[in-house]
Amino acid sequence: MIKFSVSRVEKEPILLEGTEGPEFWALPENDPYTSDEEVEYELQVRSAAGSILVTGWVRGTVNAVCGRCLEPVTMEISAEDIELYYAKSDIHEEELDITADVRDELLIELPMNPLCSDECEGLCPVCGVNRNKTECQCSRQGNLAWGALDSIVTEEK
Repeated sequence: MIKFSVSRVEKEPILLEGTEGPEFWALPENDPYTSDEEVEYELQVRSAAGSILVTGWVRGTVNAVCGRCLEPVTMEISAEDIELYYAKSDIHEEELDITADVRDELLIELPMNPLCSDECEGLCPVCGVNRNKTECQCSRQGNLAWGALDSIVTEEK
């Protein structure tokens, strides 16, 4: 858990650095991402005009499946420019736990469609081979997902 003393930060800036276990991600059981490595963080906490400002970075590693070729992929995920603000008037505890907010900053960096590389050729939609590993003789013309629409002829007016 990433937390700090509110009274201490009013007196001096605080450096929070360390690691959290893979459970930090709090990923649901059926999530396409998994992690079994620690998450690293370095955060500066300081008092600023009636609020508390937290800046810094957090980094971790996740495992997923490539959205094109379905091969396993391991990715470094980082949030390098974290800026969190907390109004002192809204804080009613002596210790403020910012774990969930830092986690959210990291989770938002997860790609919607993980790729093993930008050059990934994916799977052939005809024969299903991984085009990164095998050349197939199938036609690469057109988008087969929209193939039924290719037969529709439209007249321009």
